[in-house]
Amino acid sequence: MSGSRAPQAATDAAPAGAAIRVSLLLFASVAEAVGERRREVRVPEGTTARGLFEQLAADVPALAGRADHVSFARNQQFVPPDTVLADGDELAVIPPVSGGA
Repeated sequence: MSGSRAPQAATDAAPAGAAIRVSLLLFASVAEAVGERRREVRVPEGTTARGLFEQLAADVPALAGRADHVSFARNQQFVPPDTVLADGDELAVIPPVSGGA
């Protein structure tokens, strides 16, 4: 995979007690842009799936403007982008795929 490696968590400066841990799973072109398939991050309580992706995109310019073009699955269930994440959640970021026979 190629791409620059973004900092481990963009929000490590959150006050104690105000952050949650989320396991981020990245697929296809998103994983390629980030340079890894899995990342553990800390984000402020109340962060949404889209908000986490936008934080990631702030560190990885290749992801800028793609928030409307990815799907999210929280704990193996597809969810809308405005889903609020909880401590210990696993969030998969799935870009559109194409294919056929």
